[in-house]
Amino acid sequence: MPKRKTLRALMTVSLLSLNLFTTGSIANLQDTVGATTPKSQDKNMTKTKDGATRESPFACNVAGISAEQRPRYMALAKKLATTKQEVRELADGYAIRFSVEASTIQDLAEFITYERLCCPFFDLELVVEREGGPVWLRLRGREGVKEFIRTEFGIR
Repeated sequence: MPKRKTLRALMTVSLLSLNLFTTGSIANLQDTVGATTPKSQDKNMTKTKDGATRESPFACNVAGISAEQRPRYMALAKKLATTKQEVRELADGYAIRFSVEASTIQDLAEFITYERLCCPFFDLELVVEREGGPVWLRLRGREGVKEFIRTEFGIR
């Protein structure tokens, strides 16, 4: 089935970019591939026609980033992995510190626009501290997201 092979390749590319971004290496790729398997039966945090709220499962939506967008997404992930300066654990996720250059802030903002398409269960925050302070990308979410990030993307 060619369609299944294409989907598998897209999943691998998406997970590789996140692994590269968070760990700075591709060593954990085999472990990362498991991120495509839902960890929960929860639905997406959206309102349905009847007003009910739903949450998405902890699984990457590989179709969220189009084939046309994927090269730019991968390039951003690779670039940001090289400029990452620190990772801090938060109660509900992780904060990653970056250099303060304007181009890095722009790259992070663009990365967020892609990341939210494939991982709708993340709370993504770009924090630029005052007085020329550090720039942080915070990956956070509901219960289980922190463990998902740590397990699937190799943050220690």
